Amino acid sequence: MSKVKWTAKTVKKSPIPGFPDHLPQQRLVGVVDMPARPKGLATGLGMTDSYPPGCIRAPQKLLMLGGVEWAWSPAHSRIDTYYLNEKRNHWVLWIHSLNDNEFPWKWEWWVYAFATKVKADARTVAMHLLKDAWAYDEAHNSVDHYHWIGSTGALSVADFEAIAREVW
Repeated sequence: MSKVKWTAKTVKKSPIPGFPDHLPQQRLVGVVDMPARPKGLATGLGMTDSYPPGCIRAPQKLLMLGGVEWAWSPAHSRIDTYYLNEKRNHWVLWIHSLNDNEFPWKWEWWVYAFATKVKADARTVAMHLLKDAWAYDEAHNSVDHYHWIGSTGALSVADFEAIAREVW
C-alpha cells in the first residue's frame, strides 16, 4: 500500500451488508503472510490499558480497514468495523459499532488498541494492532474465529485471513 487514503469526514455509520451478495468474495482468496512486526511497536489495549494523553479524542483522520462479523445465535452477534487513526504520537485502532442494547440505537466509537508511533506503513501497523486485540479477546473473552468478513477497506480479505491464522 503505497498511498493511504485517509478520510477526514465524520463517519455516521459503517457498512453493514444487507444481503449475501454485498459481502466481499471470501471463498477463493490469495494467501498473504503477516508483515514483520515493526521495531518498537508496543500495543496497548483499549479495554485494559491506560490511554496515553490525547489518544481517545474523537477520531478526525480515519482509514477504514474493513469489518468482520460473528453470529453465534439470532440474539447474540457482534459486528465490528475497524478504523485506523493516526495521531501525532500514536496509532489508534477504533471499532465503530451500532449499539443495539439501548433505545434508540446509535453508532458508537470504541478504542480497541493503540500504540506509540513507529516508522511503518499504516497497513502493517493496523494488522499488528488488530492481531494483538483479537489475541487478547480470544485468550480472555473466549472470542472465536469470526464467521465472515462484512466489508473491506485498506485491509483485504486475504489480510483479514492472515491475521486470523495468527490468532486462531
